[in-house]
Amino acid sequence: MLSRRSFLALGGVALSAPSWAAMAQNPQDNKLYASAYSLSKAEHYFGLFDAKGELIWSSPLTDRAHAPVIHPNQSVVGIVARRPGFYMDFFDVSSNQRIQRIEPTQEHHFYGHALFTSDGKRLITQENHYTTGQGKIFVRAWPSGQILNVFSSNGIGPHESVFLNDNVLVIANGGLMTHPDEDRDILNLDTMKPNVTYLSLSDGKVLHQAENDASLHQLSIRHLDVNSKGDVALGFQYQGEIWDQVPLVALSRVDQTELVYLPIPENVRVRFNQYCGSVCFDQSGEILAISTPRGGFVAYWHVESKTFLGVENCRDVCGLVATETPHQFLLTSGSGKQLLNNPVTNDASVLKKHAGIHWDNHLRAINV
Repeated sequence: MLSRRSFLALGGVALSAPSWAAMAQNPQDNKLYASAYSLSKAEHYFGLFDAKGELIWSSPLTDRAHAPVIHPNQSVVGIVARRPGFYMDFFDVSSNQRIQRIEPTQEHHFYGHALFTSDGKRLITQENHYTTGQGKIFVRAWPSGQILNVFSSNGIGPHESVFLNDNVLVIANGGLMTHPDEDRDILNLDTMKPNVTYLSLSDGKVLHQAENDASLHQLSIRHLDVNSKGDVALGFQYQGEIWDQVPLVALSRVDQTELVYLPIPENVRVRFNQYCGSVCFDQSGEILAISTPRGGFVAYWHVESKTFLGVENCRDVCGLVATETPHQFLLTSGSGKQLLNNPVTNDASVLKKHAGIHWDNHLRAINV
């Protein structure tokens, strides 16, 4: 544990970290990218790379991590431990210091994802109260980590969340009840009830909630993204039999009672192996991308017409973000590849291939 003096000193570092714009090595670069990666089963890192795919900063980690957390204003990045996660580490990239470690309260663990509010003053985490199985949303002050509010996620297993606006959080309640002693054992397969919940951050009230039909109760809602029109895309991980024909991608809206499942040709759907990885809209919000590391490809849809566009094959691909170019995405894979792909123009090019680097599950873009 940090002493009070050390904590205050590190808090000062966090508050004085320069802006992301000050970190840009090339004034023409307006994006950086953050991802965890591994060199081996025992060597784990957190790094940033530029628009050319070159690593510009990295820090060793004690264990393999999951998703980055980007401060919107300062050159501060965090990384969340893989589920069941018991820490989030935050770094000042400008000084290469670890400035803060946040741990969950007793009998809770993180789910691998977290996010800052748009002003950078609050940190939002999804957590499991594993003695009861209840999903929780914690709101913490930044950089102190002081808990300001705790809300029910109104479901079990809140894996990831996104902001619909500054006051509404959209939560993917995956429905999986687990305990950290045997975290990969699902304790409620027969009674799963995943949902997507729209939660007011002012008072924790549910503004809207939607779920799958009872016949699809094992269709776990895991990852999500939102575009500027308020469309929320959901990626599923099915917990039933591998041969079951189930939908794997859906759209939701706060004013829409039912989930809308997107079409997938059956020969493509079976390649997903019932598993969606990252979910991402492009910069325009017109194109949706879903990665599947088990299937080794990214699938694309035109959102408004709900038209399936095709796939881009890439072994062990999971990391996925929109670039500043409409309809274009950046993909990262466990084989070390960084790939640019535009499913509308059918352009694909390898940005860089890093020999020996295994990019981890989730990639985040940083606006410089």
